[in-house]
Amino acid sequence: MTTYIALLRGINVGGNNKVKMVELKEMLVERGFENPKTLLQSGNVVFQSSTESREELEDRLEEATKEKFEIAPAYYIRTLKEWDDVIAANPFEQMAKDDPSHLMVAFLRDPPDAEELAKVASAIQGPEKLEAGTEHIYITYPDDIGHSKVDRTPGWKNLFGKSTARNWNTVLKLAELAKQVCGSRQ
Repeated sequence: MTTYIALLRGINVGGNNKVKMVELKEMLVERGFENPKTLLQSGNVVFQSSTESREELEDRLEEATKEKFEIAPAYYIRTLKEWDDVIAANPFEQMAKDDPSHLMVAFLRDPPDAEELAKVASAIQGPEKLEAGTEHIYITYPDDIGHSKVDRTPGWKNLFGKSTARNWNTVLKLAELAKQVCGSRQ
């Protein structure tokens, strides 16, 4: 049994695409997933499954969500091992310690386009920095996310249009929750 972390894109934002976490957990159980646990209301869920393909899991969960809630958010799924690798590879260790709410990780389904990332990174006018991971991008917002204009950088939407981001605090809490789920099944 593999422990997975799933991130839903664009639910419970601004009163749109409402999904109650208790109902999301029920949906996972109904579909045969084991030991689902949620974190916050922004679409973070940990579960276990014998299915080995992330793509198959994403497809199954997207279809189930569409049927149950009549919305179609994208799912971004990682194994616990992959999640731990995201944490271990963080290039912004000092920010993770000093200001974790201003360090974001944008999760993608495919590796980021290196050329596009380089263009965006070089065009950033403010203090924000980007660093690519395997299927994710680390983003720093030292002057606050709400005041940042980095999303207006040319190429930003091409690079991040199909992604979902979590701050470092949430990344760490999801790792902890996944380890609890993993430990409860051993």
